[in-house]
Amino acid sequence: MIRNIIFDIGNVLVGYDWRQYLSGFGFAPDKEAVIARAVFGSAEWNELDRGVVPIPELEERFAANAPQYREDILRVFRGCGNCILRRSYAIPWILDLKERGFHVYYLSNYSEYMIDRTRAALDFLPFTDGGLFSCEVKQIKPEPAIFYSLMERYPSILPGESVFFDDVEKNARAASALGFHGIVFRDREQAEAELKKLISSASA
Repeated sequence: MIRNIIFDIGNVLVGYDWRQYLSGFGFAPDKEAVIARAVFGSAEWNELDRGVVPIPELEERFAANAPQYREDILRVFRGCGNCILRRSYAIPWILDLKERGFHVYYLSNYSEYMIDRTRAALDFLPFTDGGLFSCEVKQIKPEPAIFYSLMERYPSILPGESVFFDDVEKNARAASALGFHGIVFRDREQAEAELKKLISSASA
């Protein structure tokens, strides 16, 4: 029986469109590509979500990835909260799932730095039954440890009774490897169709 719905946040309950954000700076295409790799495509971005490395040190690491564009890299990074856009369906969907008897949680790679800058877009959080940000436990998906941390925080979450939606395939696969029903998220309609299939197969 499916009892729990667990959501990733970025590109699931909020839009995370760093490409559109970056294009707004008007950099030449070659320069934009270099800055994209230096910031959003870098290993340092994952470490931002993990929350272990201090922000000033991370800024220096981002800048070191393309020192010729240091000032622009810092400007892009310091405004990156503008990558996150509210999705209007988040609260209605959460409320609908809860009315249907599901418990709703979140599990997201998300930094304290970004939480502070995107609180308005995260206004759905109080409507959930709880969740976990990577920065709270210094772990990131797809590491199994972060899923265990979620289950430790909420002992009622049992993998076989829980669906996990994530837009990143490796994260959904990691959940499946631990016994969750890991599903790659594309849009709400697809997610609901997948959920319906799971419920039907479980009751067959």
